[in-house]
Amino acid sequence: MKDVFSKTRIPYIAQAMKDSFPDKDIVSIYRDACAILENEIKCMNDRENIVVGSHLRQNVLPGYACYKALVNVGIPQEQAIDFVELEMCKAVERLAKLCRYLSTKTYAFSVFKLALTLGMKFGYPKKGWTSQTIENSKNKVYFNITSCLYCEELKKRNALALCHAFCQTDHAAYDPLAPSVIFERKGTLATTGVKCDFCFRKGQI
Repeated sequence: MKDVFSKTRIPYIAQAMKDSFPDKDIVSIYRDACAILENEIKCMNDRENIVVGSHLRQNVLPGYACYKALVNVGIPQEQAIDFVELEMCKAVERLAKLCRYLSTKTYAFSVFKLALTLGMKFGYPKKGWTSQTIENSKNKVYFNITSCLYCEELKKRNALALCHAFCQTDHAAYDPLAPSVIFERKGTLATTGVKCDFCFRKGQI
């Protein structure tokens, strides 16, 4: 069996399945997940953009394949979503660790603001996301995402509820910035259908 998860953000997902569902036939479930992922990658629309393709291959489709394989064997949808959320949040631990380091630094906001600007420019292209800047000042960065690759692709697969698992990785990564930088959010496209709001403001340390 080809291990198509090895080059994704969740390469150790088989072991995670064993740990979380010890009473299930994980070999069979994982085989199904691999088959689903392999087929999804073959059929995916990367919108002729290498970054979009990377998000699909490494994040969206692996998460979806795990979710689908778990649901296929009768695991409740909510439980499958929680599992994917947990594993996707683990995948951003390196970024969270860096944010924890910055959490006590007086220069954190300026450094993070620069990194965020570059990250949005090169990591979230217009072919996958639509962003709208509300404020970009010395004390606050506030923008909305009004269209999102993750929401669109999961909705196509009748799995929009799974998008919440990916949205939570923002909190897993950025909440550790406090108290030097405070991440705030009122809602997401997945829950409201309107926008994902991202607000980063300079904190007090």
